[in-house]
Amino acid sequence: MRLSINNIRGREEYLRKIIEEKEKALSSAPDGALKISYSHGKVQYKQIQAGGNKKECHIPSGDMILVRQLAQKKYDEKILKKAKREICTISRLISQYESGTCDDLYNGLSDVRKKLIVPVMVPDDEFIKMWLDDPYEGLGFEEGSKEYYSSAGLRVRSKSESSIADKYDEYSIPMKYEKPLILKGYGVVYPDYTLLNVRLRKIYIHEHMGMMDDPEYAENNTKKLLSYQRNGYFPGKNLILTFETKGQPFDARLMDDIIKQYLL
Repeated sequence: MRLSINNIRGREEYLRKIIEEKEKALSSAPDGALKISYSHGKVQYKQIQAGGNKKECHIPSGDMILVRQLAQKKYDEKILKKAKREICTISRLISQYESGTCDDLYNGLSDVRKKLIVPVMVPDDEFIKMWLDDPYEGLGFEEGSKEYYSSAGLRVRSKSESSIADKYDEYSIPMKYEKPLILKGYGVVYPDYTLLNVRLRKIYIHEHMGMMDDPEYAENNTKKLLSYQRNGYFPGKNLILTFETKGQPFDARLMDDIIKQYLL
C-alpha cells in the first residue's frame, strides 16, 4: 500500500491544531493535579498542590467542576506530549517521502535498464495501463434498446449511469463497465462498474440500483447483494452501492463524496 503525502500532511495539520488548542487550555487550567483514591467503597478526590511539598487538599464531593478540570488537565498534558512527539515523526517522514521512495527508483532508470529488471512496484501509469488493457467481454445491449452515453462515449443503460461514469472520468478513476464477475453459488454477474483505487491498488465494485420501487427488480437485486457478501464483497469495504426510485431520483452530487471516501 502506497502512502499518500496528502494524508500525511492532513494528519500533521490536525496535530498542530490539537497542540494549539491544548496549550491554550493548559494556560488557564487550575494549579496542581488530581489524585483519586477509595475509602470504604467511595471515591475520594484530592488536589495535589504544585511545588516541592506535594501537599494534598481534599476536594468536597460537590465541587465536581474542579475535579473535572484537573482530570482534563492531566489528559491534555499527555495528549500535548504525544502530539508533539508524533509531529516530529511525521516531519521526518515527510522529508524522507519528498526526497523519493523506493517506488520511485524504477522511474529514474533508463529504458534499456528497465527491460532488464523486475521492479518492486510497477509505476502507477504502467499499472493502470496493464489493468485497463486486460480484455473482457461485457454484457452487451439488445438491438433497439434506448441508448445512453457518457461524455467520453461509453455506452451505458441509463441517464444515471451516464452521470456516474462522467464523475469517475472527472476524477480519472480507472473504470470498467459491466466486466463479468463470477459469484460462487450465484453465477456470473456484470457489475455496473469495476473500479481501481490506484493508491491502494485495490478493486472496488459499484452497483447502481436504479429501479428499487419495482418489486421484482428489488427482489432479484437483494438476492444478488446477498451473494456479493457471501463472496467477500461488503458495502463500505470493497462494494459501493447507490440507489434510486421514480420518486427519489439519483443525486449525482453524492458521487464526489463517494469517490473521495473510497477511490482517492
